[in-house]
Amino acid sequence: MEKYTLQSLKEINVSYDFKHSVTQSDVDKVNKMVEMIEKSRNKESVQVGDIVEFTNKYGDYYRHAHVESNKDMKLYICEKPYVPFIEVRRDTDTLYTSTSGGAWRYIPENLQYVGTKEKAFVVWGHRGPCGNGAVTFFANVNVWEYTEGTPTFSTKNYDKFHVSIREKSYPNDYKYIITKGGTSHTAFQTDEEYQAWLKTYHGVEEEGNWPNTKFVWTYKQESKCIPLEDYLNLNDAMIDSELCNGSIQECKRVYEGTSVKTFLPHQNGIIKLTGGKQYMQAYKNLSKLD
Repeated sequence: MEKYTLQSLKEINVSYDFKHSVTQSDVDKVNKMVEMIEKSRNKESVQVGDIVEFTNKYGDYYRHAHVESNKDMKLYICEKPYVPFIEVRRDTDTLYTSTSGGAWRYIPENLQYVGTKEKAFVVWGHRGPCGNGAVTFFANVNVWEYTEGTPTFSTKNYDKFHVSIREKSYPNDYKYIITKGGTSHTAFQTDEEYQAWLKTYHGVEEEGNWPNTKFVWTYKQESKCIPLEDYLNLNDAMIDSELCNGSIQECKRVYEGTSVKTFLPHQNGIIKLTGGKQYMQAYKNLSKLD
């Protein structure tokens, strides 16, 4: 049975349909591509268009790395790809892809098979290469796993932060500036606050690439605001404190595996703490988190 009909292909290509109108020739082309992609998969070898769950030697995890080519016993993969174009080589009747993204690297071809997953591809529609002329569709491909080296931690299960340690010129300056993925995350003025943050999230420090810098691995962090009634009825949680919207507020934390979920009441039901400090409960009760 063919995967797409005229209606179902229109539903996932609204912009293309508005500009060019999805035609039966588009449907026929997409269904042919889906059939070729899915019939070319096997569990013994990685194929162009497959997915690699890739972890590099620094512990950075990429869930949807894209296999662009297989040459000389090595796979050419893109860690964070855009949706790839896929076409058929006329001379060999084989599939090839073209995508943008980064970073690109070569890895060995002998990977661990994980399973299958639906993946998005695009092809040029009936008007050929033109503005908004690509048709999106989905096909099942194989998923493989590869880890480069033996990293102690991985962003698959942990959060990774970069910490800059500065000399304070004024009392209210921040000593610890913490970023994640190049984006500001938090900052601390004192060693006590920083150590409490490490303890709260089971942080482990590693030396940074430059003087006065560190990498910190913590449990996966998630924060969520919920109605006050739900917050008060939240059991099996540790009561702590959190800086939110300029005030120290009570929060509850739930530890599950290598994740920490922090819950706060919605702003109309916040529980302000006077004279407290962020993470102070965790800092005073260090043994409770061991």
